[in-house]
Amino acid sequence: MSAPAHFDVAVIGAGPAGCAAAAALAAGGARVALADRADFPRDKTCGDGLLPDAQGALAELGVLEAVAATGATVPTLAMRTASGLHARFPVPSVVARRRDVDRILLARAVAAGAVFLPGHALEQVTRVHDHVATMQLATATGHPELAARTFLLATGAARRPRELAGLGGGGVSAAALRGYAAVADLPGDELLIALLGELPRGYAWAFPGPEGAWNVGCGVFAGARQAPSLGKVHERFLASIGGTWREPPQGAPLVTSFPALAFARGNLAAIGEAAGLTRPFSGAGIGPALESGILAARCLLGEPGASGIAAYARELRRRYAGDLRAWRFGEQFLRVPRLVDAIVRRANRFPGALRRCAAVLGGTMSASRVLSPWGLLRLIAGR
Repeated sequence: MSAPAHFDVAVIGAGPAGCAAAAALAAGGARVALADRADFPRDKTCGDGLLPDAQGALAELGVLEAVAATGATVPTLAMRTASGLHARFPVPSVVARRRDVDRILLARAVAAGAVFLPGHALEQVTRVHDHVATMQLATATGHPELAARTFLLATGAARRPRELAGLGGGGVSAAALRGYAAVADLPGDELLIALLGELPRGYAWAFPGPEGAWNVGCGVFAGARQAPSLGKVHERFLASIGGTWREPPQGAPLVTSFPALAFARGNLAAIGEAAGLTRPFSGAGIGPALESGILAARCLLGEPGASGIAAYARELRRRYAGDLRAWRFGEQFLRVPRLVDAIVRRANRFPGALRRCAAVLGGTMSASRVLSPWGLLRLIAGR
């Protein structure tokens, strides 16, 4: 076997988190390898909605205009409760297919100087004490090794890479289905979130995308009792909005376990969904994925090696631990439809409550401002 290739940072996984980290690191002068098991372009099951927090991170990386040019700009997020109440929140969003988003982010990382290794799957990890020394990758032609001072795991919800990296397997927190459809009975200027009585602890969505292709999906969080078949719910929801499939549904797991999930050890850290950063209740994950990749890069450029990983762990907890705890509290609201109705009524009645809910939904305000006992009291009081 040939000697391993040496880098400052090796990033495993070229989705939003991995590409964001690789782009920021390479732009800062680090020697970066970016490996992914897939050959690009490739698609990923996703809602395709880029909320304000994701847009901010894309702008920081210098690719927001390019991404927006491939998608559709939508000014409003609409919520429909199981009882039929509606609220329209000012959450300006971009709907762009993941294959386009990931392609643009990858191009940015490569242009910054990252070395891209497609078709390279993580196969084995060699440790010296508590530090990763090398990672062996599997390709169609061999088993190359990467050596680096620091390693970042950006492999999404997959269990096996976390186990290989010594972080434990974690667990799936939710499951979702999405397909692309033509839709006749919805306005094209809003993202629709529909809470369905037949889908406990879950919801359906319909997002208007480019070229008239709507992203239509549904998801359910773990712990839902007597949950119906997602496929059947998906089909009924599609029929209710006058939709017909253009591309059939595909499924994906979601992990919303941060910070309970181990995400840092020695000179290795997980970023994005590999760290469990998808939000409970909303299921939004691209914003936290991008932000965590940028944060990891910033910490490693400031303090290379294990000290940078420790700094990243501290900063990630500070940024997201309370926020995801609030989202997890909010996830319980799905069990109490009357409470959801009360929140929607307050948002419709009081402009301040509407703006606060919109900022939370868009990821630009801590969820604790609404999804907490104190936040609920303020909302019900109309403040």
